[in-house]
Amino acid sequence: MPEGVIPLTERTAPPTAAPRRTRLWPVLAATAGVLATKALEPHLPGAADYISSLGIVPSWAAWAGAGAGVVAALAASSQRPGKGARPVLLFVGWTACVLLLWSAVGIIFDAFRSFFWVTGIPAGDFATVDWPGFLTRAVAFAATLLLARSTLAFQRRTGEGCDLCGLRPGERDRPADWLGYTAFGLAFVYPGVKYYWWAGGGIGRPDQYTEGFPVMETMLLVGGGVLSLALVSSWGRVYPFWVPFLARRRVPRMLLVSCGWGLSAALLLQGLIPVFASVNHLLGGPDLPFDSGSANSWVILAVYGGWALFGLALLGATRTYQRRTRAVCRLCGE
Repeated sequence: MPEGVIPLTERTAPPTAAPRRTRLWPVLAATAGVLATKALEPHLPGAADYISSLGIVPSWAAWAGAGAGVVAALAASSQRPGKGARPVLLFVGWTACVLLLWSAVGIIFDAFRSFFWVTGIPAGDFATVDWPGFLTRAVAFAATLLLARSTLAFQRRTGEGCDLCGLRPGERDRPADWLGYTAFGLAFVYPGVKYYWWAGGGIGRPDQYTEGFPVMETMLLVGGGVLSLALVSSWGRVYPFWVPFLARRRVPRMLLVSCGWGLSAALLLQGLIPVFASVNHLLGGPDLPFDSGSANSWVILAVYGGWALFGLALLGATRTYQRRTRAVCRLCGE
């Protein structure tokens, strides 16, 4: 363990334990679910097109992602593949994850629209939900998470690290605090744009901009910033002395891990929208849903690019936190 790091659990893996494997059936069920929901989507009631018409997601992405996901999941359940087969199987697995994530783009809009639909808060057209599309995107997102977990387990199990934990010597101590500090800095990008508009700035500002002080953006800034620093700081493991009722107690490990993964996923799903739209356009899809070169497009690039980079940095910081706070492996001592 690196100096100053307090393990969150004293439980250690038995020295003769077999390498952990993810269960195959949840991954296969999720990928099959993507195929089923995609096939049923045109026949289900309640459709409302606010994603497909933007040309962000090609119609074939879900089919290709689910098909490749089945192949990758079956391959991940195998024993040790040959040296030449391993990189091919990893390529198929991570490609399937990207395609399924691409198919899930728009689920954040679905979630917000569902919130207004359920609560009845006046929101105009934003309270209309594309229920068939929401179902497909939700299943695709679940399949992305399960397949990514399966592929990562396969990658670790068949790599050069420990047969039990997958870590290589010194990997736990590898310096990566810069990811948390980078995520902290990127947390200011989107709120900064809103603060600029609120203060009267005009670059890229919508003509009918009537929002007041950016409350929600401030909450995202505070929450995301605190989480980013907690993942790479000592007070992300033990509550500092100034926290009422919890001072000097251990921070629940899964609290930060769950928040880190959840926020990273949300940021990437939103931040990659212009990237996916551009790729779809290059592959022969419709024109981009924004005017390239305009002031508005620069704001879109800054906001969505900031979200994507924020998500990637936070994802890296979360993985580092998981690696540093996991139980010590008695097979390799890492």
